Amino acid sequence: MNSGIKVTLVGIASNLALSIIKFIGGIIGNSSAMVADAVHSLSDLLTDVVVLITIKIGQKPKDDDHPYGHGRAESVGTAVVGFFIILAGIGLSYEAWEIVQSGVPRIPELLAAGAALISIFIKEWLFRYTRSVGKKSNSSILLANAWHHRSDAISSIAALIGILGSMAGFPVLDPIASVMVSFMIMKVGYELTLGGFHDLMDTALSEKDTQKLQATIDNISGVICSHDLRTRKIGEEILMDVHIQVNSDLTVTEGHEVAERVRRYLIKNYPNTQDILVHVDGYDDREVESINNISRNDVEILLTPILACAEKTLKKTQLRVHHLKGKNIVELYLHGDSSKTIAETESCLKAVKTNLLKNKYIDGVKLYLEVESNNDYLTK
Repeated sequence: MNSGIKVTLVGIASNLALSIIKFIGGIIGNSSAMVADAVHSLSDLLTDVVVLITIKIGQKPKDDDHPYGHGRAESVGTAVVGFFIILAGIGLSYEAWEIVQSGVPRIPELLAAGAALISIFIKEWLFRYTRSVGKKSNSSILLANAWHHRSDAISSIAALIGILGSMAGFPVLDPIASVMVSFMIMKVGYELTLGGFHDLMDTALSEKDTQKLQATIDNISGVICSHDLRTRKIGEEILMDVHIQVNSDLTVTEGHEVAERVRRYLIKNYPNTQDILVHVDGYDDREVESINNISRNDVEILLTPILACAEKTLKKTQLRVHHLKGKNIVELYLHGDSSKTIAETESCLKAVKTNLLKNKYIDGVKLYLEVESNNDYLTK
């Protein structure tokens, strides 16, 4: 059985037992604080059910409708748990106000104090157990539920203080302690709810973690520098996208290999990283916006009449077009006719270069003369 599901089932059984014990202790022991604490345990029982459902949903594998998995379920669950903690705090505060308004002192009995002690020990154990499992599995929903257990333990402490204070002749201590604890509970609930909503809104990793990631990427072999690193969380999993600058002389396959190296390294070394989209740049495109690019097809159209004039001397074997720092560079590989003289071949090469540079969108031309035509370069 999954450890998260196991700890949640233990919590459900414990909260059900504690709710019964507290209700009995509160009613028979004449303690309104203990009855309120029993209601708090019922809210814990409800949130345990929510946690159990969201864990099962969140652990579903990816499918066609959810290509990034079901991790958002945990974020929703965290927000829901936080909301219920806030409601529990409001309920305790309201109960304390009702006691003060009534003006009728209630003197609890020892049974109520015993129920509070049992609750404190069990709830503190549940808090430590759930938090331990939550940290090991890096689950925000389990950590949220752990703090819910701690809030119930604190409310039981407040109830115990109020009960003992009332038994000692200071009945006002019960509602005062309840109000103080209710605000503490509401604060925890607010932080958890806010955290859940942050995850639902694609909140990035902390600035410290982002800077560490950027430094790591910059030190990977083949990367000149990186920029535009973006991160977001889906439940406990992390998605990233980043631009990396590589040597502009690299081929497409070399640039892709560097990008894969970055992606695999980060997935391997950063836990819970689901995937990384790496965009490869031949230069730092933050500095220059290329708006006058020329397509490969346009260059092919330009070359047709130019090479037609030199067809008997030069034949095209490869064409590459580079877009670097707002400029367009054409690389042309040509096979020469061995029967022509060096001077004749050189003249044709100059004519090809001159005619290409007449186009206002072409900023540079590199010509390569091949000794032999070898298009089947995979054959030795």
